[in-house]
Amino acid sequence: MKITKYLIGGLAALALVGCKDKMRELNTNPDTIGETDPRYLFLNSMQDFDWPSRGYLQVVPQNVGALMQYVAYYNGASAGNYCNQQAMSYASPSNISYNYDWWEGVGKGMVTIMTYIDDNMDEIEAQRYQDLRAICGIVKVYEAFRVFQNYGANVYTQAFKAITEGITLPEYDIFDVEMYEKLDDELAGYIAVLEQPANENTVQLNEYDPIYGYIANPAMGAPTARGDYETQRTLWKKFANSYRLHMAWVMRAADGTRFSQVLPQVLASGVYESADDGAFSFLNGGENNGGPYNCAEAAQISTNYAVTDNFVSYLKELDDPRLPLLARANNLYEANKALQWMKAYFPDSLKFHDYYNRETKQWEDNVSWGGVLDFDADPMMAYQGISANPGDVNISGPGQFWGIRDFTFRFYAPGYVPNGDNDNLGPWTVTNQGTPTEDFPATWTIYNPDTSFTIEMGSRPQGRYWVAAGGAQYGVASEGNGNGYDGSIDDRWSIFFRQPVYTYPEFCFMMAYLTLDGENTGSKSAAEWYEDGVKAAMEELQSEAIRYGVQVATNTEHTYYTEATGTRYVNPEIKGINDNGVYAIDGSMISSYLSANALSSAADQKEAVVGQMWIYSYRQPQKMWDWWRLTGYPKVVDVNTPADRPTGLYWVQPSTEADGTVLTWPRRGALPQPEAANNANYNAARDELLKISGYGSTYNETTGRIFWDKQGL
Repeated sequence: MKITKYLIGGLAALALVGCKDKMRELNTNPDTIGETDPRYLFLNSMQDFDWPSRGYLQVVPQNVGALMQYVAYYNGASAGNYCNQQAMSYASPSNISYNYDWWEGVGKGMVTIMTYIDDNMDEIEAQRYQDLRAICGIVKVYEAFRVFQNYGANVYTQAFKAITEGITLPEYDIFDVEMYEKLDDELAGYIAVLEQPANENTVQLNEYDPIYGYIANPAMGAPTARGDYETQRTLWKKFANSYRLHMAWVMRAADGTRFSQVLPQVLASGVYESADDGAFSFLNGGENNGGPYNCAEAAQISTNYAVTDNFVSYLKELDDPRLPLLARANNLYEANKALQWMKAYFPDSLKFHDYYNRETKQWEDNVSWGGVLDFDADPMMAYQGISANPGDVNISGPGQFWGIRDFTFRFYAPGYVPNGDNDNLGPWTVTNQGTPTEDFPATWTIYNPDTSFTIEMGSRPQGRYWVAAGGAQYGVASEGNGNGYDGSIDDRWSIFFRQPVYTYPEFCFMMAYLTLDGENTGSKSAAEWYEDGVKAAMEELQSEAIRYGVQVATNTEHTYYTEATGTRYVNPEIKGINDNGVYAIDGSMISSYLSANALSSAADQKEAVVGQMWIYSYRQPQKMWDWWRLTGYPKVVDVNTPADRPTGLYWVQPSTEADGTVLTWPRRGALPQPEAANNANYNAARDELLKISGYGSTYNETTGRIFWDKQGL
């Protein structure tokens, strides 16, 4: 059966081409289910799996991406992403509330299907659907575990039993070792079904499965149906085993005995072996007014954010070829007319600048920029970040971080008086200090008493990973619902996103870390797990960049012209990057990278593994929150100037702009409020959580910990 491009999108209908005949068969064939086929229920519940909401993909980079210090708001990092314990102001990653919503939605859908199979079918019919029932159970545990992990409680044992058992006000389960082992036992039972050969006459899930029923198109366009059910059910088993080990790793410090049981069991049963085994959710992005990748969004990530200095610096330190695929080039490129004008008439402005010394509280004249604007000598100056510290908002200058994304160069007529009456100073003339050209003659007349040029120093994130074609309208947000000049919007209907759920690279990095921690992870060494993860991560990003139309990876044109806006550089030509065609990470680049960044040569091998996970998690930053809580990496460093940057992996210690109050990261969420009718059970759960050591003195004190979170204690 062929899938239409609407199947995987955010459309509720999920229309299937050619399915009318099958639906007609369901109504006429006595061997099929009389009321409905559970596969339709599964497809409906799993549509846009893990990304069902139009606003979710705006939340991920803007909140969690900022918290994990991938990006910062263009006008300065926000203190609101962190916890201010002094002010008793607490935050949490906003997307974990979506995890809770998905449990209520997808979890309910899975339970409904499992109950339907158990209660509405005779024994022979039910046997035909045991694969589907097991897969539903796997999804159910997957959705539930994240809620338990991050909130410490969840409605689970009594969940979704209003119809079957009349439980309309369910009690909460408190997360503890017993509850975790119950989940693990349940998941192991579902895996056991898929370990056995399929029952005779098993109903095949095939194209009704939006996770493993399809294979990604190498280019833009809809995925194709896998058409191999035996492989499909094996992939679900591998996913379940691999995620079961992830759960055990999360719980390892609290339940080491169970971890030691799970590890050999999943290795014997079968875990991820290649990138093709990873679980992804397929989503379509062309819809204007609906769907998670809705192209009518304001493309906030493309227009209002910049990548962080510590993220860019780490990638540059590793000479990582992924940088141009993750960050867009800034305004420091040769064809920039504003820079050409300054080089002609005020060349010293690009070499020196007045600087406010925060230590001496004095202005210093004509301080060297230190080469940060010398893109002729170092073309990679086109990729720079801004400070992830909210306390650095008002700084930008020589020897300082870019506190904000844009820097304005101002030039004044002789005799100019700040805040004075300068109307009589124009026009005035400046002289070309270099070689006059047609565009920049020997003299230039300025008619106002001053003139200025705003240059984008911080690089924007590649927005097309988050919004179809970067947005619905070419341009910038202030000119309409623009995409930040992130390239053509004409191909947005052809873009299908393959959003990571649980993938091979992150599994490899977990296995590398566990191996370094002394665990027996099978036949591979830590270095081999590490190398396999890096290779798969790079290949995945390269293919996604092509699939989403990221300009540097797909477009040989550097400019885009419209009559309204004139010529715009949507894809600036950067020497060594895209001056000879599109940019692509090839096999030799990956090999050279692995040789230069071999795990054996790392001063701290665990840090090197987590560093790779930090880079890989750029598109799914919540995963990095898990890793930080589990490992303690990245280290948090108080960095005041670029000269203070440490080597290796680090996060910048955040502080407030006003008084320098130290901010910190949340380690859990505050249990969401239910419907008012169930407040008694909710309050009872909160009371129990507050009794747990380390949870915090109030339910919203998110710097507290769930019981599994032992790192750093």
